[in-house]
Amino acid sequence: MASIPTPIPVTLAFDGPSDAAFEALAIKGAKAARRAGSATYRVARPSTEGPDPALLDQAVAEGSMLVVAVGYQWADHVVAAAKRHPGTDFAIVDGSASGAGGAGLANVRGILFREDQAGDLAGYLAALTARSAGKPVVLGAVGGMRIPPVQRYIAGFRAGARAADPGAEVIVRYSGSFLTGAGCSRIAKRMVRQGAYAVFSVAGACGDEAMRASGAAGRKAIGVDLDQSSLGPYVLTSAVKRLDAAVEDTIRDRAAGRFTAGDVRYGLKHHGVGLGRISADVPHSVRAKVMKRARAVGTPHRG
Repeated sequence: MASIPTPIPVTLAFDGPSDAAFEALAIKGAKAARRAGSATYRVARPSTEGPDPALLDQAVAEGSMLVVAVGYQWADHVVAAAKRHPGTDFAIVDGSASGAGGAGLANVRGILFREDQAGDLAGYLAALTARSAGKPVVLGAVGGMRIPPVQRYIAGFRAGARAADPGAEVIVRYSGSFLTGAGCSRIAKRMVRQGAYAVFSVAGACGDEAMRASGAAGRKAIGVDLDQSSLGPYVLTSAVKRLDAAVEDTIRDRAAGRFTAGDVRYGLKHHGVGLGRISADVPHSVRAKVMKRARAVGTPHRG
């Protein structure tokens, strides 16, 4: 007779109040683990933007057996907390377990994604769609901060666009922030004036403003991290990463005694990244080419 799993206490630690969509994916994963009987969970969130390392110590003091820190800014703090609390397991979303002296620690897992693969498909689709519409292949990409996940998304986007059309022009600008009001709308409007057919938003809540500005100007937009097609018919697609699945996997591994340290990377091969809903405006011929591109980009030799 199969044993009934005992739920473990888990804390999700966020690094600020600003990125509600990203946090919702992490919570979705924790809820799935709870439904499976693997965990109970609580959320710890600082009152101001940026990680608060005291939240990690508090989670341990309150009995959490696993602490999942969501956001690249947590990396150094998680490694330090893991050294202070060797009996508790930690995971960092968008951060490597080997950073800040964490290499060799048995209680830290880094959860990383192949954002470049998702970005590649988004750029490939956008370039092909522009060309099929008889438009110049000019695309924009608005980044928040110059951090590895954002840079991987944009590098992949540029590579995919140029794979579809070697003459594709990709205009890249950074706002310097993921917060609303940081100028993403202004950047998108400038890109539209430069001829951008679609604007790829990689800037959190600030990026949502860029998408709306692109749509208001009669152009297309491409979302990030989760399916953002609900923003409007101007959304061409979204470059998504399955943060929910990664968090659920990590919790269930810990509950089942399968937790391993080191970095785990989610890519196309295991459906860790991909595209969200594709607009009805995208021709079937383009969709078929994107599917073929996905098979090539996601092969093992590509990572």
